[in-house]
Amino acid sequence: MDKHRREISIEILVGLFMFTVLIALGVFTIVLSRDNFFKTSYQYEFVFSEVSGLREGDNVYLRGMNIGRVRQTSLEDDQVHIYVTLDVPIELRSGYKIEIVNASMLGGKYLKIYEGPLGADVMGENVTILGAPPVDVIEELSAAVQGIQDMIDGVNRGEGTLGKLLHDDAIYNNLVSVSDQLQAMGVRLENGEGTIGKLMKDEQVYNDLQQLMANLREVSDRLASGEGTLGKLVSGEDGVYGDLDAIMKAVRGITEQINSGEGTLGKLVRDDKLYDEVTLMVEDTRAAIDDLREASPITSFSSVLFGAF
Repeated sequence: MDKHRREISIEILVGLFMFTVLIALGVFTIVLSRDNFFKTSYQYEFVFSEVSGLREGDNVYLRGMNIGRVRQTSLEDDQVHIYVTLDVPIELRSGYKIEIVNASMLGGKYLKIYEGPLGADVMGENVTILGAPPVDVIEELSAAVQGIQDMIDGVNRGEGTLGKLLHDDAIYNNLVSVSDQLQAMGVRLENGEGTIGKLMKDEQVYNDLQQLMANLREVSDRLASGEGTLGKLVSGEDGVYGDLDAIMKAVRGITEQINSGEGTLGKLVRDDKLYDEVTLMVEDTRAAIDDLREASPITSFSSVLFGAF
């Protein structure tokens, strides 16, 4: 009887242990699968041309938060249908974007949802939600590496400016020539040749420049202090400014009188009759001078003839 009781007790203990293990496995399965049978979930379907390795169980993110996971992927009519289970409902608006993003450089994908700009029209319930074509980082890097390789190959073939610099001897010779000319210029400057060389080596030129600057400074100081005519004009002295203003007013008055035809000069400028009379007088004077010039031989002969008697 004791042996039979021990066997029954052992079987009961083993049964309880196995039952506990099964319960623990069930709990761990629910936790690892992230399924909550007591929480409301929302089902959505997205359509992609390709998914670039997105798998069932991958996360779904909205505004940087994990709100669900990919439940199923299905290939239908040359398109991939993605069925997701979300913890919260979403409201897509015009301008929305559903895209597949690389989780890291080491691999992995997740689904990223952008609901669209605020204030945009809300999408209808029976509208097919299209996803954006995924960007494959590996392909982009491969294309970039290929571009760099093509550039290196072009340089090796002597194409482009860099390729010519590496392969064209004429450009190298020109650079050497320019370097030699710069070196020769440096030697001339060091020897004090030319204007710049003299400025660098000749102290007399420096002293002259210094004296010139001192003179200019003195002139500017005198102008600032109001010395001299120009200094008084610059300093704004009322007497000089008043005299200059009076002169300008007088000149303006004279010009206005001339323009209005007042005075002799004004009549000369404005009166055509006076101009004609002056012109006629000049012509008469010229005619009289011509007559005197023509009669001068007769006058001289008469003077000699009557002088003899």
